[in-house]
Amino acid sequence: MKIVVRADASLTIGSGHIMRCLTLADGLKKQRHDISFICRHHDGHLADLIAQKGFAVQLLAKSKTADFIKQHAHSEWLGASESDDFAECQPILQVLKPDWLIIDHYAIGENWEQQAKRLLPNLKILAIDDLADRTHDCEILLDQNFGRKNEDYQALVPSHCQLLLGTRYTLLRDEFASWRAMSLNRRKSVQPPKHILVNLGGVDNDNVTLKILQSLNTFVQQSTQSFNVTVVMGKTAPHIESVQRFAKRASFACAVLVNVTNMAQLMANADLAIGAAGSTTWERCCLGLPMMLIVLADNQQVIAKALADKNLVKVVTDIGALDEQLPRLLSELADNYKKFSRQSAKLVDGQGAKRVAHWIKFAQKFQHCQVRQATQADSQMIWQWRNHVDVRRWMFGQDEIALADHEKWYGRQLDRANVHLLIFEVAGEPMGLVNVTQMTVDKYQTLQLANTHAPNPNSSNPNSSSPNEKTASWGFYLSPNSPKGQGLGFALGVLAIAQIFNTTDIGKITAQVLAYNTASLALHRKLGFSETGVLKQHFGVGEKVYDVVEFELKSQDFLF
Repeated sequence: MKIVVRADASLTIGSGHIMRCLTLADGLKKQRHDISFICRHHDGHLADLIAQKGFAVQLLAKSKTADFIKQHAHSEWLGASESDDFAECQPILQVLKPDWLIIDHYAIGENWEQQAKRLLPNLKILAIDDLADRTHDCEILLDQNFGRKNEDYQALVPSHCQLLLGTRYTLLRDEFASWRAMSLNRRKSVQPPKHILVNLGGVDNDNVTLKILQSLNTFVQQSTQSFNVTVVMGKTAPHIESVQRFAKRASFACAVLVNVTNMAQLMANADLAIGAAGSTTWERCCLGLPMMLIVLADNQQVIAKALADKNLVKVVTDIGALDEQLPRLLSELADNYKKFSRQSAKLVDGQGAKRVAHWIKFAQKFQHCQVRQATQADSQMIWQWRNHVDVRRWMFGQDEIALADHEKWYGRQLDRANVHLLIFEVAGEPMGLVNVTQMTVDKYQTLQLANTHAPNPNSSNPNSSSPNEKTASWGFYLSPNSPKGQGLGFALGVLAIAQIFNTTDIGKITAQVLAYNTASLALHRKLGFSETGVLKQHFGVGEKVYDVVEFELKSQDFLF
């Protein structure tokens, strides 16, 4: 597929939008897609970096005026009106004819997107947002912020839009997943934390970096504490020289690094971080790096508050009181070091870019598929499906079911809070049923809790199952009249499981499959399920007895 990215960097915008789009572009390139960028010639535009990464980039003219209609809170970031910006992009899009547009810009919304779709009727759009402050016309919307809910966007996107919300979709470079195990392991023995990593983003217009170093200097001079400090700055940061001058005379060892290419390694080897509450926050989380956040822009307030409310980070509430707040916050991080590391690492696993790339590929093929909540009106249709011989022969209960018995069962299912009944649809036509039942008591967890000699599952691996993890079992089937050989079973599974993991607190789904149901066995493996056991000679059909294969899928192992 041909994919075009429309995103900008500047001294005002910063570098985060371009950096995360480059991360996604790298993942898509591995899938053999053709990726190119369109950026405006702002000061600090990063087009050279994009080209160095191997992607074609076309620069729009540098903005000459700010005198245009502001449609959004960040309209000035575009350097032109939405319509004028699109007019400049139009000839580029006409030549490239992309299948997908990835738009990561706070100043672009529905107006720009609709013009693009009128120009290219088959175009699909992935909008990357953080604000939920404007409408979009897109097939996929990505907002990787902690705590985002479907309701934040339901009134802002079309009904067919796939919402990818929360930190499981955080766009991180592969290096963070590669360094994750080492980083989490070394934090078990960090005591006390001494190596501080300071990074205020790629620009730091207000030179907050220098203020932090000055406060650290005052703290060190007034206490017995000693620190090793590494400062990381972007190549377009305007205050590099002043920071370098101070570092040479600081009361602690201080290295200033510019335009680094090994950020994950630096984070993995740091003990604490002081940084902006932007996208780098998620990199620190992935590596379990306890952090003190400083809000440098209005859009960072949401991240900082959400994480602070859950006591996952410490936040500087007043940069003017940094000398007073910094020692206390550093002490609080050090006193609960392992907790901060473990809890933050649970938020981000480093697989977000892979998940988003998979969704783009999925949406290209299964754009007309969706799942919805089942209703009372679906009852008789489901009864007819369930009694069809092509459905019954794969079930554990293979007798025909009377309508009255079905209706009693169905009514109970709709009323139960721990049951999720979903209808799979293709182009609006019902094509399958999914039944996900959350276990009120997990017998395996109960046994584990009863065994006082069992190791703490959270002691070393933040992705391991916790004793309180919500577990559900699932069953599903396609309707007897569904088209065969089109991958609809896979589409059903992806959409249903994504909805469960993304909208509930269920963290694991289990399944049991009859051993002769080879299609279902293959589908579970394709969806990422792991085989956990085989119940030998467990289920009889007629005169024959068959094995039953048991599966489970944890949220972090589901790569959608």
